[in-house]
Amino acid sequence: MTEREFRERLNRLTGESPAETHQAYLSAVLRGKDEVRVKRKISAVPVFAIVLVLLAAAAVAAGVVYDMRWWFGAEPDGDHTAWKQEVMTNRVEEPEQQQAEDSLVNATVQDVSWAPEAGRLIITFRAVPADPQRYELHSLWALDTDGSYMGKDYEPPEYADEDAEERNYHMLWRDNRETDEVSHGPVREMMDDSGKTLLLIEAEGISLKNGQSLEGYATLDELRTPDGAVVYMLDYHPDWLNASYDEEMKKFVEEYPNMKEYAEQQISEAQAGRETLSGGGMNCVLRYSVAVYTDDMDDRELYTQRTAGQVEFALRTEK
Repeated sequence: MTEREFRERLNRLTGESPAETHQAYLSAVLRGKDEVRVKRKISAVPVFAIVLVLLAAAAVAAGVVYDMRWWFGAEPDGDHTAWKQEVMTNRVEEPEQQQAEDSLVNATVQDVSWAPEAGRLIITFRAVPADPQRYELHSLWALDTDGSYMGKDYEPPEYADEDAEERNYHMLWRDNRETDEVSHGPVREMMDDSGKTLLLIEAEGISLKNGQSLEGYATLDELRTPDGAVVYMLDYHPDWLNASYDEEMKKFVEEYPNMKEYAEQQISEAQAGRETLSGGGMNCVLRYSVAVYTDDMDDRELYTQRTAGQVEFALRTEK
């Protein structure tokens, strides 16, 4: 991205910026320690992620909140204008919510939108360290995203050259800030402050408080803001939100008669869920987990011994 393109993108996001302000933003974006270069070619997905991070860095000074408005504003419109408009129309900022006690992170549901015509439930939530003087927070997705970590006991074969990707230590991935590449390196080298304890958070998903799951197609994305927060956007397309789900389950029974009891239960829950939504809303639960990273930790602990957290929030659909 050229400086001109970056400035035009920034202006669309924050309004026309004076040249002096733009230069200040650009300086902030380019500031940082030396990066470790990625040798392989980078796909369009991480490159787009770089654009999001660059916009995020520049948006700090403009007071931008990384909520649904920012997230979908950073996407091309394409053929999605209709459903995006519905999402924005039904968006509720800072819904009623209560985080379960958590000594590691503070998690907040920033906004939520229930778009019935599109059959989508979307939320964004933001997490920060509960003690920023002690902890530094990153997404678990930022760890070993190249899939080349082979475990601590892994020993490269004698014939492996110096460019071999396999390794026995973890890497943390970061934006480069200077090029259109992603950078990565040993965890401590990539942290903002290697003297802090690293926390790795992962969004586990959303369910209804009554126990009903949000089955169906879902997408999830995340970014780390320049001020050290991790923001997730979860976009659910629950099958049961549409009345056609009932007919699909009946056809399912015709093909698998032994599953009749299960199908009838699913239909009953779906109808109750739709009735509750049409009556004003329901309570949902956002679930996440946090791993406390240490250099000598057992690899299994990283993925199995995490602290579970949750935020209960209200999904209101009355107008």
